[in-house]
Amino acid sequence: MSSRMQGSTLQLEADVLVIGGGPAGAWAALTAAAKGSNVVLADKGFCGSSGATAPSGTGVWYVEPEARQRQEAKMSRYLMGGRLAENEWMDRVLEQTYENMNRLGGWGYSFPVDPDGGIFRRGLQGPEYMRLMRKLVKRAGVKILDHSPALELLADEHGVGGAAGVSTQGGDPWRVTAGAVVIATGGCAFLSKALGCNVLTGDGYLMAAEAGAEMSGMEFSNAYAISPTFSSVTKTAYYRYASFYYEDGTVVEGAGSTKGRSVIAKKLLENRQVYARLDQAPADLQPLLRVAQTNFFLPFDRMGIDPFKDMFPVTLRLEGTVRGTGGIHIVDETCATKVPGLYAAGDAATRELICGGFTGGGSHNAAWAMSSGSFAGEGAADYAIARTACR
Repeated sequence: MSSRMQGSTLQLEADVLVIGGGPAGAWAALTAAAKGSNVVLADKGFCGSSGATAPSGTGVWYVEPEARQRQEAKMSRYLMGGRLAENEWMDRVLEQTYENMNRLGGWGYSFPVDPDGGIFRRGLQGPEYMRLMRKLVKRAGVKILDHSPALELLADEHGVGGAAGVSTQGGDPWRVTAGAVVIATGGCAFLSKALGCNVLTGDGYLMAAEAGAEMSGMEFSNAYAISPTFSSVTKTAYYRYASFYYEDGTVVEGAGSTKGRSVIAKKLLENRQVYARLDQAPADLQPLLRVAQTNFFLPFDRMGIDPFKDMFPVTLRLEGTVRGTGGIHIVDETCATKVPGLYAAGDAATRELICGGFTGGGSHNAAWAMSSGSFAGEGAADYAIARTACR
């Protein structure tokens, strides 16, 4: 990798440029570096602490490699997604997620252990996860440009050949020429005001579209998440253990079903406040839930609410393509776009391949981020190597 200053502009040359420093971007950078590529990662925030994953916890679509378990895991989302997901892609993501989660354990991530000594790998605590990913990316020799949003992609005779942006701390411009670029800028959900979504402005979509990439599945991007009215945390996995009530304690019929959010939305539009209580969580599971997603409980603890015993008011927050399915269209198993040299991963890329027309939710989104990041990082590295060999 070479770097120089031209006036006030930082000029860098790399094999692979990754735009975005969340889970998908970190996995892309790590995978490309493991292939021997010189990698630059540019993040509009601080890689390891910005974005929707870093400040919270998330479930993960982690399934043991047993045929029946894998088939059941695929079918549940396949049916909810209108049978639009693709079996081969679901298999690939399940396998890559299983591999990556086990790697995290080997690299030092501390997974919770149940009373019987079993390791619980179906969730990640965002702060610890992303702090580890930043360390791994730096250790791999990746140059990180923090607080350095990309503003445009650069074109060359092949297709996309880098990007240009600015350092928001110093105000100085930067320019990276690269053999391949991975867009991992997240989805578009800043208007939701959900935790960590302030940087999710959809800028990656715009840059990709300007370069000639296509979008896919955007009609499935109007997903809403359940959230306490007093909190911006929109982690919905634990609401599978919830019953929903009116203020007088009577049950809101249908609110706990797979179509429950539509029922809740209707009641809220009627100006009827809906309340939740996680009263279906078994007592022996409750401590493990707290360990698996600590930040989910912080707003309740601050309010003196026990969500397993006390009713609390809920609302719905629109989370765009962070919870919805759509994103940049990918054309092959390397997560390449139709533009040569441009790849997409994580929430920036469409998830319809594994979710169809249904929301990705936390677990599928997390699995897609680490898997598509790995696929895109490897694909971008191979593309850059091939370009170099042809010179």
